[in-house]
Amino acid sequence: MPSAPLNGIDVVFDDTGGDGEPVLLVNGTGATRTAWRAHQTPALVAAGYRVIAPDNRGIPPNALPPGGITLEAMAADLAALIDHLTLPPCRLVGFSLGASIVGELCLTRPELVSQAVLMAGRARLDTFGDAMSRAAGDLYDSGAAVPASHEAVFRALCYLSPHTLRDPGAVRDWLDVFTYAQATTGPGIRAQYDAMRGVDQLPRYAGLDVPLLCIGFADDVMIPAAAGRDIADTVPGARYTEIERCGHYGHLERPAEVNAAMLDFFARRPEAVRPEAVRPEAVRPEAAHAAACRGESPRTSGRGGA
Repeated sequence: MPSAPLNGIDVVFDDTGGDGEPVLLVNGTGATRTAWRAHQTPALVAAGYRVIAPDNRGIPPNALPPGGITLEAMAADLAALIDHLTLPPCRLVGFSLGASIVGELCLTRPELVSQAVLMAGRARLDTFGDAMSRAAGDLYDSGAAVPASHEAVFRALCYLSPHTLRDPGAVRDWLDVFTYAQATTGPGIRAQYDAMRGVDQLPRYAGLDVPLLCIGFADDVMIPAAAGRDIADTVPGARYTEIERCGHYGHLERPAEVNAAMLDFFARRPEAVRPEAVRPEAVRPEAAHAAACRGESPRTSGRGGA
């Protein structure tokens, strides 16, 4: 488990090493680098990439970091890590809050980024997203203990597709994961809940000049797919694809389709990227190996975040 002292914190990250072109994976609220290990990291490594996955500030041991927990600070941590590892320009993938962090890096340090993928991304909170963030913060502040069974059902409703919930075997697996895998908590996660409050990146995206793919998940109630389409419609030349039959954890529910779309985008040279939408089923041969990472059981999939 390598780490690097950067920006006053000890940035912890996974690094597969090797001579492949680097890809940085950035996770969402309350999620650690381990959530990528079951599906996205193997698919990228099989395609010849080197994968680096850091923990965001707010995740222990950086629960109370100097400089606070903001999009700007988390993007600055990414920039420092990219420079520290001598990676630029490189590819980045962000999920949920991680998509906003990657977007912020693209806006402030575009020279570090060759291509970017935003999964379940949004440029600003909608009414329900703001209510969810506020409710999560209020629950933490109350100190109330939520029974594990209740937490598991709540997370399943928030993060999974109705198609998954109607599959007896799949939903049993997910409920086991949510029941027995304790969510990361603490003051740093509490601060992450507020990282998007009062933020509106969309006007700034209109001037972005980074090859961009936005991936929306059709049944996502946490961050509607339309939020990702809004970003793609705003960024010049950006592409958008929507994955069916999955919720907020689409990259874990439908990893083969998500990985195929991501690898297809990466396989194209940046200058060849076009704004037309990508169909997940119409992928290039270079991405065919992603089917080997189908991994429908979530037992080893780790956890994503909002």
